[in-house]
Amino acid sequence: MHKAIALYSGGLDSLLSILIIKSQGFDVIALRFLTGFVSPLKKRDIIYAKKFGFEISEIDIRKKFIKILKNPKYGYGKNLNPCIDCKILMLKEAKEKLFEFNASFIITGEVLSQRPMSQKKEFLTLIEKEANLQGLILRPLSAKLLPPTKPEVEGIINRDFLYDIWGRTRKPQLALAKKFGIETIPQPAGGCLLTDPSFCKKVNDLIKHNQLTIENIEMLKIGRHFRISEKCKAIVGRDEKENEILLNKYKGTFIYPADRKGPVIFLVGDFSQEEIYTAAKICAYYSKRNNLEVIIRVNEEEIRKIFDAISKDRIVKYRI
Repeated sequence: MHKAIALYSGGLDSLLSILIIKSQGFDVIALRFLTGFVSPLKKRDIIYAKKFGFEISEIDIRKKFIKILKNPKYGYGKNLNPCIDCKILMLKEAKEKLFEFNASFIITGEVLSQRPMSQKKEFLTLIEKEANLQGLILRPLSAKLLPPTKPEVEGIINRDFLYDIWGRTRKPQLALAKKFGIETIPQPAGGCLLTDPSFCKKVNDLIKHNQLTIENIEMLKIGRHFRISEKCKAIVGRDEKENEILLNKYKGTFIYPADRKGPVIFLVGDFSQEEIYTAAKICAYYSKRNNLEVIIRVNEEEIRKIFDAISKDRIVKYRI
């Protein structure tokens, strides 16, 4: 039996593409690529794989993606999303798996002209060339609008049972979902944090300070972030859940109200007493109190001091 590798985003389009190819008698191995800015596989994805009979696994490409993010060959989208370079990287990684899985070609859920940057015809052609996969990337949802791929030319895939969907409409996909028995419709994949302007400010700060690492990127997903100095950042928990994550996941210097009615602040980098005290004033600000007694905990040692809240003007200056 022939096999295909699928780039799996978790959205409806990639799931439909898998089912279209499976309907022609193929085994499909779905790969979810982890860049550090998209969610990992969810329980829902595992359920789909079991229900519809395809393999699914995650591939960690975070280190390689960080290098691309710093200087993408084909630039960024509206924010910090290097969509073209990202797709090329994923396809190159998938190409390396063709031999391992004895697969014949790669499928994606791309729809022609659905996204302005990476899904125009000229960019799809460019991406194939850069990934050195000419003729081996099948896009089942838009295949009839694109040149025949190698598996179509060789008769492995019947082009008559592929589709000609284009643009941003969702109606054809919803009709296909009903046909294939997809009862709970996945949201359009998207979900990349690099399309979020506020998150991108924090990523840009890491790039500026040469601190773009896997660990630091993960920290961006927790709390409010403040650049107190060139070498020191403060991460401020926004709720009880984030406070607990900071305290349980990291080791170092923490600041929080003695009565625990307010945020936990975790200091990152190198810092002086002055910067610790600035963070304590930020703690008072978000606790909405002056004369706040805070605990400054360095590893297992604690000291208590009273601080007034930092001014709004100063906090705006530090906020990333």
